[in-house]
Amino acid sequence: MSWIIKAKHLNDENKVIGLEVEDKEGIFDANLRWDGFMEINIRSKTEENNEFEDTIHTSDINGLITKLSGLRQVCVDHFDNWIED
Repeated sequence: MSWIIKAKHLNDENKVIGLEVEDKEGIFDANLRWDGFMEINIRSKTEENNEFEDTIHTSDINGLITKLSGLRQVCVDHFDNWIED
């Protein structure tokens, strides 16, 4: 997945301290800070075509990825019809 940088936020020394990014499909966008804190927004549609947005706040992206990978593995292990991407 590639990300489009929508905005860069600079400090007085002209160093990047924040980024606003979005994926090419417009499903994900994120506000990223230099200290590791981030806000991730995920847009999706239900089967009834209702749109909604979820927001995740984290300061530990590696921990979040580990937890989500573990959650995915639970689905693979327990659902016979789990669809792998």
